[in-house]
Amino acid sequence: MRVFSMALAAGLLVSQAALAQESAPAYGAGGEDFVIELGGGASVTPAYEGADDYTVQPKPFIALHYLSLPVLGSFGGGSDQGLSVGPSFRVVPERDDNDHKALTGLGDVDTAIELGGKVGYRRGSLEAFLAVRRGVTGHDGFVGEGGANVIANPLERLEVKAGPRFSFADSEYMQTYLGVTPAQSAASGLPAFNPDGGIKGLGLGAESRYQLSGNWTLVGEASYERLVGDAANSPIAQVGSKNQFSAALGLTYKFGLDLFD
Repeated sequence: MRVFSMALAAGLLVSQAALAQESAPAYGAGGEDFVIELGGGASVTPAYEGADDYTVQPKPFIALHYLSLPVLGSFGGGSDQGLSVGPSFRVVPERDDNDHKALTGLGDVDTAIELGGKVGYRRGSLEAFLAVRRGVTGHDGFVGEGGANVIANPLERLEVKAGPRFSFADSEYMQTYLGVTPAQSAASGLPAFNPDGGIKGLGLGAESRYQLSGNWTLVGEASYERLVGDAANSPIAQVGSKNQFSAALGLTYKFGLDLFD
């Protein structure tokens, strides 16, 4: 976490010295039908759900800001106050039981791609959100998270959000990542465990965004989650850890496309 904070601070100092402030373009002002923010960076996350060791891996950043469709109308692009709706996706790296002694005998889990949606509501400096996704590879379950944020702007181009979080998952997801079948129990020595769906974790999260220019943004994220319920009772978490930390740092670029004219 200290390395993450130092990297973010260094990025802010460099950007202040090197770049002049530019105002962000208005959505659709140039005839765009589609405005998206894409970027990448690196993250430090638990090696797998319930792990007590961590891994560094690439981190994609994707946010859809504005979409205008013929007949259906426009979505997003207005004030950030009030109700907002958008896509949600996540990539969960594959879990190889040969990479971690605690997973020996549990078998591999393929890389998961989760697709879904997110709804949020903001009023003043407070916001709440809820995201739900379904696995299209790796697992067939539903998973998501929700939370609330207090939003502050300590610098002119810096926005910071922080607040409580919770995560949830159905039994399909829980069985894939935190369950132990009888066959896996015989191979691993862990007790068989068939978890139910429900609240998976409680914690805190924070995000900072520093606008380097009208299109470029430096993004930082950090979170802590404490596994609860059946997730905490899983033999995988029992030999690993119920405490799950993560952090990410990346750079994004926002641009628009004229799709339909």
